[in-house]
Amino acid sequence: MNRFDEIAQDYDEDIYPLNEEEFVLPTVERLAELALGKDILELAVGTGRIAIPLAERGFNVTGIDISEGMLLELKKKSDTVKTLVGDMRDVSISETFDLAYLIFNGISYTLTLEDQLATLKNAARHLKTGGMLVIETFVPRLHEIVGDNRAPFALEEDFIGFDEYDRINQTVVSHQYDLSAGQVASYQTEHRYVWPSELELMGKLAGLEVVARWGSWDKEALTNDSDDMIFVFQK
Repeated sequence: MNRFDEIAQDYDEDIYPLNEEEFVLPTVERLAELALGKDILELAVGTGRIAIPLAERGFNVTGIDISEGMLLELKKKSDTVKTLVGDMRDVSISETFDLAYLIFNGISYTLTLEDQLATLKNAARHLKTGGMLVIETFVPRLHEIVGDNRAPFALEEDFIGFDEYDRINQTVVSHQYDLSAGQVASYQTEHRYVWPSELELMGKLAGLEVVARWGSWDKEALTNDSDDMIFVFQK
């Protein structure tokens, strides 16, 4: 069992409200616009937060995830998405797709530059000529570090969160403390963060061309104040 299997049953509840329509709909709308045909591939599909709404719009959606537990939760909600257990760095599928996407910081869970590049190259191999690849991840907030390489991102009555940066190895450990149940529940996730220029270069090495860079799913410009970056590549 991997770490994602361990959190699968509670995942949808843990990421609330990111599975609510106000957050899901802009993502689904933009991806639907970018798809040049009906065949879509989601890398790290999780419990189908985005894949299921796309499938319900008539797209042929295939979802890959390393976690059997996550895919089991997806299947409990809908059978509209074709699923496959596999590692997005090297999984091989016989089909090719009009659109592939890896969102919600998915690229940051691969913890080396080599693995991140392998992920983009593998996604590109599964695209039709002219197909699109969309990557969404967080913008590193190193300027918010306050001593000991820690940058707080949430200071609420029932939730505290801070990121602990390793600026040499380009990794960050996200510490989260949930106080809502009258006792402290703590969680940690490890990531490798990427810079916009680095992500663009990885795309080029994978044979892709950048066609858009946004700071949100509403197509806001990517700026120094953006919390997230969304890159749209074309093969």
